[in-house]
Parts: sequence; structure tokens; C-alpha cells
Amino acid sequence: MERFRGGFPATVDAKGRVKLPAKLREQLEAGFGREVYVCSFFPHELRLYPLVVWEVVEERLLAKPGMKPAVLKLVERVNYGQQVDMDDQGRVLIPALLREMVDVDGEVVVSGRINHLAVTRRERAASMLEQASLTDDELEELAQLEL
Repeated sequence: MERFRGGFPATVDAKGRVKLPAKLREQLEAGFGREVYVCSFFPHELRLYPLVVWEVVEERLLAKPGMKPAVLKLVERVNYGQQVDMDDQGRVLIPALLREMVDVDGEVVVSGRINHLAVTRRERAASMLEQASLTDDELEELAQLEL
């Protein structure tokens, strides 16, 4: 399976399209095709899942108890997403409602998150790198994963 890695500057244009960086665009098209599901798990970033990967996420959600509060909340959030196709220039249209809700426009960072891509406002990405550090508990949890 293709794995997406790295962070790259990009821009969401006036029509709401983000042009994927060449490396990520090539990986997406070669490994999965042009169809993606654009959604948001968090209020500060968009996620672009190759459609075949998103379908696995849906199957996992369907296997969980449907009335579990966390499952309900996640399904509600991702329900505002849309299936879209990357165009010939490597652009993906971010649905207007998602652009508004997540406030993603102008300068962004597109980053590979192993099985999907994330789109974050550039200022937010810089802030996360400057401020976010792992707690001792988080470091211990990661140590147990033997990364």
C-alpha cells in the first residue's frame, strides 16, 4: 500500500481547489486513482482519503455499535464530506461548506498522514510545530509501541 509522507506548502485558490504537491499527487493517482473523500475529523484540518481507503474506514465504523457516542459524533462530522475527483492538473475541489466550517483557504500545508492527506492552514501548522510537544505519558505510550 502507498504511504503518504511529508508536508508541502500549497494554496487553496479562489474557486476552493487545492493543487496537490507533485509527489503526493503522483502517489495518489498511481496507488489509488483520482477519487478521494474530503472530510474533517477535527475543526482545524481537512482530510483527503483515497476513496478505497475511505471505504475501509466506513466498514470499520459500521462494525462499531452505532449508538456509541464517539461513533455518532464522528459519523456526524464526516457526513459533511464529499466524494470528489482530482482533476488533470492535480487539483481537488474542497466543498464550500467544509471550507467554511474548517476555515481552510489561501496558504495551506498538505501533509501525508500515512493513509490519507491532511490540509491545514499554514499558520495553524506552524503553530502546532512550535507549541505541540509530547507529554511524558504520551512518550511512554509511544515507547510501548516500539516505534
